[in-house]
Amino acid sequence: MTQDMERIKKEIIAALSHPEAQDGLYFRNFIALHEEDERQAVQGDEIDVLDALRELIEQGEVVMDESGSEAVFQLSSGKSA
Repeated sequence: MTQDMERIKKEIIAALSHPEAQDGLYFRNFIALHEEDERQAVQGDEIDVLDALRELIEQGEVVMDESGSEAVFQLSSGKSA
């Protein structure tokens, strides 16, 4: 695993641990922030961020809820910041 992938995974966990993400984040929220957002953006291209999310889901650290019109990513209930 590359250092970049490890960094991206840590940034995803940090973004999902932020109070602004208590209800989860859409994929687009990892890369593009609004002016009022306080959390840091995940630094990586879309493919790398998707790959990192897939790995975190496989590792049980992140869950994906596909019940709405867009998938929402959240920390798994057993994961703490």
